[in-house]
Amino acid sequence: MKKRLLSLVLSGSIVLGLVGCGTTENVGSSKELTDDESLYASDAKLKLWGSQDDQAYLQEAIDDFKKDFPEAAGWDIELAVVSSADAKDEVLKDTEAAADVFEFASDQLYGLVTAGTLYKITSDREEIEQRTTKTAVDAAVLDGNLYGYPSTSNSYIMYYDKSKYTEDEVKNLDTMLEKDLGSDINFAMDLDNGWYMASFFFGNGCTLFGTDGQDATECSFNNENGLEVGNYILDLTHNKKVGNYDDTLLLSGFADRTLGAAITGTWNAVAIKESLGDDFGVTTFPTVNITEDKEIQPSPIVNFNIYGVNAQTKYPLEAMALANYITSEKVQKLRFEQRSSTPVCNTLVEDKELLASNPAVSALAEQVELASTVQTSNPQISNFWSPMEAFGQDCIAGNITHENMQQSLDILVESILAKLGE
Repeated sequence: MKKRLLSLVLSGSIVLGLVGCGTTENVGSSKELTDDESLYASDAKLKLWGSQDDQAYLQEAIDDFKKDFPEAAGWDIELAVVSSADAKDEVLKDTEAAADVFEFASDQLYGLVTAGTLYKITSDREEIEQRTTKTAVDAAVLDGNLYGYPSTSNSYIMYYDKSKYTEDEVKNLDTMLEKDLGSDINFAMDLDNGWYMASFFFGNGCTLFGTDGQDATECSFNNENGLEVGNYILDLTHNKKVGNYDDTLLLSGFADRTLGAAITGTWNAVAIKESLGDDFGVTTFPTVNITEDKEIQPSPIVNFNIYGVNAQTKYPLEAMALANYITSEKVQKLRFEQRSSTPVCNTLVEDKELLASNPAVSALAEQVELASTVQTSNPQISNFWSPMEAFGQDCIAGNITHENMQQSLDILVESILAKLGE
């Protein structure tokens, strides 16, 4: 029986690899195949969802798919606009009418799986795991099952002004804060935003919802390590060399050259580069001296964009072949070139010459592999953001002190773990 799936060799050339004849676990095809029949339908109709900004590269990928994968030559592949951020809500509205293949943010995985809207990826799982970074694969796994094809990562890094800092100085945050930049702000980040501030807790060994992010009854932000972090954050908020800057403020700071460094994502890279010109610097999150004798590497939250296959698709094998192709090395490279997206394909992540053409993406790829924590998809995460924001604001306002830090962290954790709906 010919059961052919798309496979990619390291050179990036497209080949058709043979796989075993066992039935794919959750593909509900009743089609009887003989040795003379092709596994794939010749007239498959598929819908693919992607963001507005991704339409150009996705259309190019579809065109290449039909050339590189002969079985798809006659397929009708419709491309429509639905962003990864909106994917879960749109799929859950009407799964039957949703796209056969759609991109979603990794923190939506739990909700999509528990609603029964995603296929388990079994037939090409080994290939995906071999070509993809482990962190990205882990983001697509729930209860040991793989539910999608990782495509790109999203996190944050540090940008800096090379006229104010050397490459050695930006390796450690406390070294940066010791430097006298006059009236300029040495360092800025969003100090009341849990997405950023959690990096200190994770870097010091604290966990949110267990080691796998799925235990809604566990958060260790108030243990001994968490207390060290809380006191460090408190000191940051009261350091006159540190700015509590959101994206608007930090972009303004770089534009008028009154800011030495800041934490943000690759979405601001172009604007910061335009402001700093030859003084544009970008690197991973610096280490911090969490106590006088303890240096740690913060672990930023990372999200991944994943292409999933609709559990109600009429063409499951065709949909999986398409999803496999648009997350291949070839297409991830195309996405990197056209959209400055951070690849998760091992060969691309390891291609230093390629990544050097986009320093921000290069730094982000390095950061994800160096130290990062995958954002949980457990719905309990909805209880995380507001308490973390309040904690940051109370530190800034002086309502939290070193003396009441333990009590404040206990309240923080209690709020995070409160039962949903109560």
